[in-house]
This record gives sequence, C-alpha cells and structure tokens, in this order.
Amino acid sequence: MGIESDVIKVFSKNSSIIGDDCAYLRKTKQLISTDTIVENIHFSFRYFNDKQIAHRLIVSNYSDIQSSGGIPRFGLLNISFPKNKKKVTLSICNQINLLSKKLNIEIIGGDTSSSENFVASLTLISDKIDQKDIIRRSSAKIGDSIFIFQNLGFSKLGYLSINKKIKLPNQIKDKSHKQFLEPKFHKYHDVFQKLKINSSMDISDSLIDCLNIIANQSKKKLIIKNLDLVNPKIYKLFQKNISLYFKLILTSGEEYTPVFTMNKKFLTSKLLTLFKRKKINIIEIGEVTKGRGIECNQIDLKSFSTFDHFKNSYSN
Repeated sequence: MGIESDVIKVFSKNSSIIGDDCAYLRKTKQLISTDTIVENIHFSFRYFNDKQIAHRLIVSNYSDIQSSGGIPRFGLLNISFPKNKKKVTLSICNQINLLSKKLNIEIIGGDTSSSENFVASLTLISDKIDQKDIIRRSSAKIGDSIFIFQNLGFSKLGYLSINKKIKLPNQIKDKSHKQFLEPKFHKYHDVFQKLKINSSMDISDSLIDCLNIIANQSKKKLIIKNLDLVNPKIYKLFQKNISLYFKLILTSGEEYTPVFTMNKKFLTSKLLTLFKRKKINIIEIGEVTKGRGIECNQIDLKSFSTFDHFKNSYSN
C-alpha cells in the first residue's frame, strides 16, 4: 500500500482502533468509516455522470461498514470544488441525497471548500452494534474456509476497456463498463449477521491486497484455490491468456464485495438461499492454516502488485 500505509502508521502508533475497514467507537457502540473520491484519480467527468459519482462515494463507505457487521445510519459529507463546477457539484449532492434516503442514511452535517478539482469525502456511522458482533480482519481461525462473492474482475476489465481500448465481446464490454462506472451494490448485512464469520474485509483495492492483510493481521497462512471459479465468463474469454485472467480477478479494485472466513459447516443451504435471493453466488476460494502469508498452486501470488492510490497502478 506504500505511502498510504506510511500515513496510517503515523496515527496507528497511538491508537488501538485503527487497522480495520471501520473504527469502533466503544462509548457509543458504533462503527465509523470514511472514504474520499478525487477527480482524475478515482473518476473523470469525461466518463462518469453525476449519479455514478454519488453512487461510488456512498457504496465505498457502505460496503466497509457492512463487511464489518454493521448497518450504516448517519453520514457526514465534505465537498471541495472550483466555482466553475458548482452546477455539477449540486447535481452530485442531489444524487447523494436521493441515494442516502433510499438506504435510510441521514446526512447530518459536513463542510464545503474551494479547490482546483472536485473532491468529496463521506463519513458513515452505523447503528449501535455490540463489540462482540464486529467482524475484524484479524480474527481468521485455523480450519476456516475463505469465501467471496462470485464475478470479481469486471471493474478492472471495464477500466481497461474504457481507458486502454481493449476490445471485448459486447455483452462482457457492457457488463464490465457498468461495473467500473457504477459498481454493483449488494445489501448483505442482514445475511452477514446470521453467519458465524470469523474475519472479513471489503474488496476495495483488490482481492490480493485483502488476502495479504487478513493473513498478516490474523497471523495465519491462507491457502488459495479454485481461482478458475471466481469469474467464469472472464475465465472463458481469456483461456488462451490465463495469466491475464488471474491478474484481473486478483488485482481488480473497487468491487465493493467482501472476502470472509468461517467454518463452512455453518454456511447452510438455508443461508446460501438467502444470498441467492439477493443474486449473490458464494464461492469457496481457500482455507486458513497454520503459518504466515498466502499461497496458491495455480499461480505465483508474489508476482501481483496491489493498487496504489499514489500511482496509476490500476492499469498495470
């Protein structure tokens, strides 16, 4: 994570609550998460419309809280923009307001400022949640299976198609463009609360990043398998270039779905049905064992770099 990790270390030295998708406020029993989107870093007005920008900002925060076991309820919005973008900024604000109401999130304050480019930062705060019900990155247990939602990879493929002009079949082109511009939003917190999950992390930077972090913070080894099942459509498309397939599913960011570990005996057919009703397919991609790091017999995982917010590394 490079520079981002260095910044986090400055503050984590004096705080015991930094290091998960959300911070937990013990006094109020609430989770809190924040995310920022910056023009020409996370999006471009050339490709994104007002609704898509608002959607991306809210989903990135909402997903952090649900992957930690909570339900978002309140929001603080900070926006900076140049005067010549007042009209589009107000339109984005209206879209944020509409989506927030739809998700039962109340925007309770924030700040505005002038800047050279559009920048928006949203902080979401959850309903009350007991500390024992929080799902952390650092709690993976030996014997856990590793699960994800199927179809990772479309976001990065959409980025490459739009920005690098990669030619794709129309159906996959349309699906990948949509996932990149307006990531599919899953409300799964109600099902998560029924599962006996030991560890979880939102896939915002990449799957490979999440796996490394869970392994490191849990002090366990993650054995990865079944990567061919992660995205069947992309796998079929790139069978003659399988290394590209692995790169897409492992390094695609901004997917906003969780990777989680639990004893698979608790993932009953009844619970799988609840996921399927939400059009979510769960797949097992590995297991947690004694040791350190991550391993995979299908591909050398050390050859993949994670997304860096301070470099244009998403296209690599």
